[in-house]
Amino acid sequence: MDIHNQTLKSIQKFSQLLTQELIRVFLPITQAEYTHNILHEAMCYNIFNSGKCIRPFLVNASAKIFNVDITRILPVSAIIEIIHIYSLIHDDLPSMDNAITRRGKESCHKKFGEHVAILTGDALLTLAFELISNLSESNYIKCKMVKVISHACGYQGMISGQFLDIISPITDLHIMQKMHELKTAKMFSAACELGAILGKGSKSETDSLINYGKSLGCAFQIKDDIQDMHQDHQANNIVNILGIKKSKEYMANLFDQSIEHLKTFSYQASLLSNLAKFIQNT
Repeated sequence: MDIHNQTLKSIQKFSQLLTQELIRVFLPITQAEYTHNILHEAMCYNIFNSGKCIRPFLVNASAKIFNVDITRILPVSAIIEIIHIYSLIHDDLPSMDNAITRRGKESCHKKFGEHVAILTGDALLTLAFELISNLSESNYIKCKMVKVISHACGYQGMISGQFLDIISPITDLHIMQKMHELKTAKMFSAACELGAILGKGSKSETDSLINYGKSLGCAFQIKDDIQDMHQDHQANNIVNILGIKKSKEYMANLFDQSIEHLKTFSYQASLLSNLAKFIQNT
């Protein structure tokens, strides 16, 4: 089996396990007496709308380097997926990207209304931190995870990246690169770092995974920009700055860099190196 099909099969298998974990997480909410039908429906509508599963898979692939058991990986992967979905719901809002579809279906605000979409995103983000407190890990590990996740999705990460994206057109390459790093790559790096935390990786091992996530996340965003360039010429897009040829060259360099960061692990990081090749060629 070639690398592409092998990686696809690994992602699909993991995605099935992740769905089972998300069902387990949402079962107590379903049974709670204070559950509000519409809000709960909106949460499930977004959670169980299958996506690429890249970020939670990064937790899995990074933790596998250290032979972490899947029963410890899945709850953390679910947390990352829940945070990612919250960010998509809020990104789609009329005051942000005003997207009417997401993953082939109506976006949350389009189906349920803007007020429900805002509260759905808020509920998911809050739930993610509640789930960290419920993990069967030491308090030390849980505190480290809170710091990593809040750094990646807060003011020093996704929030500032989204701010740069909406505040004005970006014509400077450095600012565009910073926006990509904050909005996308920070969560890629965080997912990898969480795997290292679970596996008690050394500082050098953790740094290698963080840098892998950063390069991969930036490459992923450029690939997304290239695919979206014909849809909205007004949107912030690196192709508008570099042109299509240089954007592709820059993207290829970042994919190469991501794999270079894994050399310290040798064959143990094959899942991660194969994932980079899979994303590049998909």
